[in-house]
This record gives sequence, structure tokens and C-alpha cells, in this order.
Amino acid sequence: MDRRELFGTLALAVPSLAGLSPERLFAAGRDVHRGTGAPGHRTTEVFDSHQRATVDQISELIMPATDTPGARAAGVAGFIEVIVGEYYRDEERAGFLRGLADVDARSQSLFGKSFLESTEAQQTAVLTGMDAESRAMPSGSPQHFFARVKGLTLYGYYTSEIGYTQELLQTFMPGRYDGAAPLRRSAAGGR
Repeated sequence: MDRRELFGTLALAVPSLAGLSPERLFAAGRDVHRGTGAPGHRTTEVFDSHQRATVDQISELIMPATDTPGARAAGVAGFIEVIVGEYYRDEERAGFLRGLADVDARSQSLFGKSFLESTEAQQTAVLTGMDAESRAMPSGSPQHFFARVKGLTLYGYYTSEIGYTQELLQTFMPGRYDGAAPLRRSAAGGR
């Protein structure tokens, strides 16, 4: 799978971005990782410190550090906050925040403490349950919070310099990272 196919597939996992062309998705990823955001969109913070820490921990559990850096090192939580704040419509943003609150409610119900106060094994249990619910939803259902945060995590990670250069082992000429560099078709029609 080449880069365009990967991001096209990820766009399906992130419905609020699915209407954007692959080029626009690349540009959104680049702008967010560079800290420039979307022109004409708000740049205010969306998450409070607890929500930001929760998103950071969720994304790290989805894309943990192994022999390569994980989501935390790639700045995925900040990426998600910008996408939710600048690209989501108001009702999508409110739904995302309700999903974050639900993570804490589930953890409180199961373990008697917030998601962040729980052990990593308990946190994983909460997310595994949400993932199972997400996968069991009938086709055409509204997207489950976990599917949304997972899609954003993957998109944010693989458009980051760390994800692209250290995980995918890709480089750009002349040796600098640009998550939105244009691709050219070869004369033979390939990519």
C-alpha cells in the first residue's frame, strides 16, 4: 500500500475528514504537525488538562513506544486536539468530548477510579471493551468514539515526522521530512 492509499483508508476511519482529498489530508496533517493549523479556523485549546492527558494516554496505548517512538513522542495528542478543535463541526466536537467523559465513566464503574488513575492493564481493559463495541456496531451506524480516536491516532502518528521516518522508514529528497510533499506519477503510470 502506498502513502496515498494509506491516507485514503485512514480518511474512511475519520469521517469528519473523509470529504477531503488525499492532497488536502496531507496538507492538514502537515499544517497541524507544523503548528500552523487550518487557515481561518479557531486555534483555541479544546481539551482541559485532564482531557489532554487522557487523549495522550489513549493514543500511547493504541500506538505504544516499542523499538520506535510511540504516539506520545510523536505529539499525537496535540494533533488530535487541533483536529477536534479546528476541523470538527460543533456536534462532532461535543461527541468527542462525551466519548472522553465515557472513558472515565467506564473506568470509574469498573475499577472505582478515573482512567488516568487506573493501571495500564485496567486502561487497556477499558479500551479493549470499547474496541469490541466499535467492531460489533452494524454497518451504517454512527462512528463509535473508540474508532474515531483510533483513526485520529493512526493518522496523527503516520503523518508525524517520527511515524513517517522512524516507523515507516521513509525519507524525502533532499533528506527532509514533509508530510505533504507532492507525489508524482511515473511515466509508466505507477506511483
